[in-house]
Amino acid sequence: MARSGLVSISVSPQSIFQINITNTQNTATPVSFQQMIQLPISQLGLINPYIRNIGPLRFSYNGSYIPAWLESISNGMATIWVKLPVSIPANSSITIDMEVDPSLNFDGNYWGEAPQLSPTYGQYDNGASVFNFYDNFKGTTLSSVWTVPSGSNYQVNNGFIGTPSFGTSVYNPNIQETSSIIAEWGLNMSSTSYPNSDSFFQLNRYTGNSNIHFLGVSGNDTLNNGGTRIKTVTISSTGIQVFGIWNNGTTVTWYYEGNSYTDISATAETDYLALGYAYDGQSYNFPTEYWVRTRAYPPNGVMPSVEVIA
Repeated sequence: MARSGLVSISVSPQSIFQINITNTQNTATPVSFQQMIQLPISQLGLINPYIRNIGPLRFSYNGSYIPAWLESISNGMATIWVKLPVSIPANSSITIDMEVDPSLNFDGNYWGEAPQLSPTYGQYDNGASVFNFYDNFKGTTLSSVWTVPSGSNYQVNNGFIGTPSFGTSVYNPNIQETSSIIAEWGLNMSSTSYPNSDSFFQLNRYTGNSNIHFLGVSGNDTLNNGGTRIKTVTISSTGIQVFGIWNNGTTVTWYYEGNSYTDISATAETDYLALGYAYDGQSYNFPTEYWVRTRAYPPNGVMPSVEVIA
């Protein structure tokens, strides 16, 4: 999936900025659509000093606020998801506004952030208002939307931690892999250690034939389909990292930190959205899932491009 880019920013003391979003594909975006916007904090700081505190923002369309969610700030770049209330036609653009006002802050409604970013876990998390499905595992109790098969073990403590299990993992019976959604998980890899070569965590395993990210002791992510290892990807062992899977019935695409890996020969298992299967070790050995979401698949897998204009 191509990531959205920032084409230009003009220095200005204004507090309202237009954001042009262009769908370059021959297919319209669905309604609703989660648009990724990446904003360079340093450049925006030149426009308005208050932007250095990412809190005083609001996004709007045709004069009405629309919900937006801050995923991360990394290497001077803020990654934000905005829920667009309209479709962007094929080969067309729409414009939304970004308001910068020092009197504003996160409100957990129109402007929120990933749960681990707030002073109190999940304090300003509005992911459920932005994504098709969202859970941040706040507290110590698993939501009733999840089914826990016999033999599936886990802990919930402001995040989901898979513990050694035998059988299928926790899953959502109302969500299956389809061509219209990308399923994604935000994992704290800093909480991870594997005690031996037989320790692993299978992200999204519903059955042994699932499309999964096979996370293991060697610091690798093995993209696995139907019990077959498709590709091995080197991953970082620190920080919050985003993993994803898309399945259109004939093709499977795995995502890791904005990079995509597609296999057209993989068997596209139509499993339920699942959280993961842990094998061996203790609970603290495995990644903590801070959030899971599903979002609309962009046209042909290409995220519409972004231009910010003062």
